[in-house]
Amino acid sequence: MVVPLTVVLTLVVVLNVALTFVLLRRVAGFDARLAALEKGAPSMADIGERVGEFSATTTLGEPLDRDDLTTGTLVGFFDPDCEVCQSHVTGFRAAAEALGDRSRTLVVVREREPEEVRLMVAAFGPEVRTVTEPRRGPVARAFHVMATPAFCTIGPDQVIAAHDYDRPSLAGAARP
Repeated sequence: MVVPLTVVLTLVVVLNVALTFVLLRRVAGFDARLAALEKGAPSMADIGERVGEFSATTTLGEPLDRDDLTTGTLVGFFDPDCEVCQSHVTGFRAAAEALGDRSRTLVVVREREPEEVRLMVAAFGPEVRTVTEPRRGPVARAFHVMATPAFCTIGPDQVIAAHDYDRPSLAGAARP
């Protein structure tokens, strides 16, 4: 029994079309996964989430806890070994200085080599409240920080209002 060539070709074309649709569906699934990966894991707590309780001491010996975070406070988490963190130091410091109120700033520097930490703390200067702590220290845990750099602006009731430090409308809104 000989199968006509047209039947064989028809079956091959139908199979080819079916496989093409299957592959397109898989590629679409990969695109969605890739987009999620490119977005990255959240580096800290979500907007609208309240900062957890914490207690720390600044590099100048000042006690600090969640209640010290007033509306408009700029918060940044930095690691001296992180090149991306280094690239944000100047911008964050400028935003903090623009506030004109040291009590509305907080920089948390991950403890590394003492000289690296000292240099990073010095880069922010006395105009910015600075805390140094180990990885996953009390302040980082309170903000659910998973990666650095991480930034936020605090809203009312110590709620995260934005994931950035370049928000003059948020920062300036609470100016006394």
